Amino acid sequence: MPVLKIKGVDVDFPFTPYACQEDYMSKVIQCLQEKKNGILESPTGTGKTLCLLCATLAWRESFIASQQLQSLQRSANDDALFSSGFGKELSEDLYTAARGWGGADETGLLIEKPKIIYASRTHSQLSQAIQQLKDTSYRPKVCIIGSREQLCIHPEVASQQNNNTMVHMCRAKVGARTCHFYNKLEEKKSEKDFTENILDIEDLVKAGQKHKTCPYYMARELKTLADIIFMPYNYLLDPKSRRTHGVELRGNILIFDEAHNVEKMCEESVSFDFTSYDMASCVSETSKLLEKNLQVDSLNQQFNTDSSVSEFDTAELYQLKALFLVLEEAIDSIPLPADGSGVTKPGSFIYELLTKAQITFETYTQAVDLIEKIISHLTNNPSAVFSKTSGLQKFSDIMKIVFNSDSGGGSALQMAMMTKYYRVHIHVEDFNKRKQPRTDLDIKCQPDNSKSGKTLSCWCFCPGFSMRDLAAQDVRSIVLTSGTLSPLESFTSEMQINFPIKLENPHVIEKHQMLVGIVTKGPDGTILNSSYQNRFSPDYMQSLGNAIVNYSRIIPNGLLVFFPSYPVMNKCMEVWQETGVSNRICQYKPMFVEPKNKAQFHEAMEDFYQKINDPSLNGAAFFAVCRGKVSEGLDFADNNGRAVVITGLPFPPRMDAKVNLKMKYLDEVKARPPKEGITGRQWYRQQASRAVNQAIGRVIRHKEDYGAIILCDNRFTYADARAQLPSWVRPYVKTYENFGLLMRDLMNFFKSAEKTMPKPKPKARAYDLPGLKGPTSSQSVQKPGAVVHPSFGGTASYSTKGRTEPHQASLIVSHVPSLKRSDRLLSEAKLTIMYEAASASTSSSKSRGLLDALDEHEKKSKDDDEFEVDRPQETSKYSAVMKKRQEEQKKKVNQKKKIVIVKPSLQSKSLRFDSDLLKPASGLSGLPSTAENSKLKKTSEQETRSQMSAATSASTHSGRSMKAVMSAQEYIIKAKQSLSASGYKTFSKLMADYKKTSEFPALIAGLADLFIEDPAKHDLFRNFYKFVRPFHKKEFDQVCRNLTGMGCGYKPEDSLQRQRLEEIKSQGAVGHVEKRKRDADNTEGGRPVKIPCCQSRIQFLLMVLLEQAAGI
Repeated sequence: MPVLKIKGVDVDFPFTPYACQEDYMSKVIQCLQEKKNGILESPTGTGKTLCLLCATLAWRESFIASQQLQSLQRSANDDALFSSGFGKELSEDLYTAARGWGGADETGLLIEKPKIIYASRTHSQLSQAIQQLKDTSYRPKVCIIGSREQLCIHPEVASQQNNNTMVHMCRAKVGARTCHFYNKLEEKKSEKDFTENILDIEDLVKAGQKHKTCPYYMARELKTLADIIFMPYNYLLDPKSRRTHGVELRGNILIFDEAHNVEKMCEESVSFDFTSYDMASCVSETSKLLEKNLQVDSLNQQFNTDSSVSEFDTAELYQLKALFLVLEEAIDSIPLPADGSGVTKPGSFIYELLTKAQITFETYTQAVDLIEKIISHLTNNPSAVFSKTSGLQKFSDIMKIVFNSDSGGGSALQMAMMTKYYRVHIHVEDFNKRKQPRTDLDIKCQPDNSKSGKTLSCWCFCPGFSMRDLAAQDVRSIVLTSGTLSPLESFTSEMQINFPIKLENPHVIEKHQMLVGIVTKGPDGTILNSSYQNRFSPDYMQSLGNAIVNYSRIIPNGLLVFFPSYPVMNKCMEVWQETGVSNRICQYKPMFVEPKNKAQFHEAMEDFYQKINDPSLNGAAFFAVCRGKVSEGLDFADNNGRAVVITGLPFPPRMDAKVNLKMKYLDEVKARPPKEGITGRQWYRQQASRAVNQAIGRVIRHKEDYGAIILCDNRFTYADARAQLPSWVRPYVKTYENFGLLMRDLMNFFKSAEKTMPKPKPKARAYDLPGLKGPTSSQSVQKPGAVVHPSFGGTASYSTKGRTEPHQASLIVSHVPSLKRSDRLLSEAKLTIMYEAASASTSSSKSRGLLDALDEHEKKSKDDDEFEVDRPQETSKYSAVMKKRQEEQKKKVNQKKKIVIVKPSLQSKSLRFDSDLLKPASGLSGLPSTAENSKLKKTSEQETRSQMSAATSASTHSGRSMKAVMSAQEYIIKAKQSLSASGYKTFSKLMADYKKTSEFPALIAGLADLFIEDPAKHDLFRNFYKFVRPFHKKEFDQVCRNLTGMGCGYKPEDSLQRQRLEEIKSQGAVGHVEKRKRDADNTEGGRPVKIPCCQSRIQFLLMVLLEQAAGI
């Protein structure tokens, strides 16, 4: 591993860092050396976690070495020690290691070893950080702090559904020494599995199970000797959690990774909502315990026993119940407006309410102690048939927030802080919006329906309130880092502590590795706007669905689609199922929808990764919401996420009382001197932008990654919305007013990226990734096309009966064959030779054209929508025909053929080909030479027109009129006039490929690239409908409707055209075909080649292509 010298500190890094990574580590070390706070933004994928770990651990080693050197120098009584070889060598080594550790004023007799407290939002993100640490050369002593829910292995405790019950049951067993896992803690805490390994949550649980000891308390033991402690940052921000876990802050380094959520967590950790259900639960639990205690007192009196053996004082229980009833009455007596908007009071109003219940700064500790005692009793007493203690636990936590003794300064200061930073809001409770399912006890505790319940909310709107509390604990440095902190000025103003060291890093990728597009309209021209007024419009949802169908067709591997909220996503899913959009998406990618349930989420992610790694599929599509689990911390590198689609701006709910009060609070702060900070409106926009930027960061995760970012909302074109996109995205944003232009650029982008970018390494299984568990035997594996959607009651599988199972591949060039580039392009003349050769060489008596080239494939299945293509045989047949034709051309290079239309027998006409038209031109096989072009220019146009005029008067054959043939000629003329020379050649090759392979997606992709970009060419795209194979007409009509907004007039009988021709053939049309075969066999010696006028439209298209080639 290379060793870097950064600000005098030797940093071991796993590889040669990028320039932005060196800059990042330099800022981290500067924070630690100067004992200052820093706010560092670096885009997702720039390796900020690895840089954080290496830089902080390297500085810590240097700092400790300097302390050891100073201690050694002070403890030496003479210079003899340092003059000896060992002493001198030791001194030099310590001096070398100590360089760059910090200021010279940090001296002392004791060696100071600051701990690194590394906090992130979730344990899955912490697990990823620990995996990064394992990839370095550093091996510090590590501890990860988690909850009992994650770490407890005691069967009885771990089986509890309620976390509060689990906490109190665990404490009771530990106190009574009845937990045999805890009892082995002292014996096992020196085991190497715990002391010498870097353990994440899962590793710690496995080690605990192996040694039969408690992982939860083992983590607390390891914390005392750990060099670096990992924990979710709510454990760090919440004073109650800090006390519970014994987190020491003085002199330590605090690192907040994924810090874009710190603002919200700071506010929520010191806020609360106390519902009428919580109050009823408190009253109910206290009443039951009081009733039981009265029974015990009655028995004591009856048998003259000592009443002091009772655990609770009846008088205290009476007082506690009365406290709850008085508080409930005080809340219910507050009048609320009829419109349901609620009443807002200053933060100090909470003290007025509690004072009515005789709860003050002097008395609250008595109430809290009694409540904690009741909770412990209800949790651990086997005779207690009730254990619903959530209401009591919440009330106890509220008391600790309101009467926070850690703030210092006494009650006056605490009340002043509550007045300044808090707002109390009382509103009618909506029982339909409760997050947790109700139990029988809930129903018993629920207030009378005739009287609306009220919720008492006390919200903190200043994240700096918690951050200042951290800074006051004498920490060495606080480092906030994330990929989405901009604008840094407003973020730091909200934190209300000084951040003198700042950094806004660029990305490590280059321009060609990403495509960023704002799409203002869907395929049908509908404006894409997910505003509140428009988001549930049927036209909008249908157009958005059609757009995602097209993305699924073009984008390879993983596709992520983010919605502004769960209601919008659920509604779109319902509509798309009804209209068939979901079925169309599943033709290209299996669909997965983000569930709210944690267990279902892990299962959905597992299935998604399995589909991504399935080589038979073209990846999968995951539909999620901004600010959800998918948008936070999960890694969709390489094939896991090749594109992210943002369907709208996820603004917070504007009518929500908390959002409105937050905006008003910021406006009030902005109006007060010194008028710093941001306005409520600016905050409102930033919340949406940060959520979008976090979702954007799910793709393009490292230097060799690539992907597309598609913003499907015309509001992204507004200047303020674009200005808040990530700095590494803004320079490359392109606005697409035409949907076809985006499709063209997407195809070109992925085609180019797959050729130029390194192939990604095989990914680990999903359950090998941090935070995801492996499948159990009871878990079922979903079939491709299944949709996981919680609101639909589980998994809804789309039936594939009656539709074609598409060919799905992992590469865009495989999925869209039109993107494959052959070694040399076919000219129009050579293209016609191929079709003519294919027609002449067939042994069957069928007429052959562009759409007739693979009749035998149509017979392989009676269902027009299901067929197989025997490509190897067909390729070999065409190869032999082409080889034979080329040999014949070499022998007859000087012979000439003219194109004429003659009447064949049975009132048909034939076409004569002049061999000069087939003579290769110099430098390009298959094109007429310059001399031949000159000659042909004089005669071909007049001759062809007279021939076509004669043909017009001919009678029809097999039900096909010359009107269709003339239509084909007109189509070719219009196509050539509308397209460039290279575009016309591409058009010719498309028909050749379609004739050989019947690859309908390739045809559509190519035609869309040629005709959809310009609305004036949409008619050419629609008119091609008459030339596609019958079994593709229905699908072509739907695609045309999606891309141009208009269909092609499809009728069911259009798909049966081939069957009608077969019926005509069986009724005696064989004579004409036999004559065609004889004519085709007599093409040598300059004699005419007779091709009946009744041949398919596309055969005539090819003839006209040959004729037009002479004029190129």
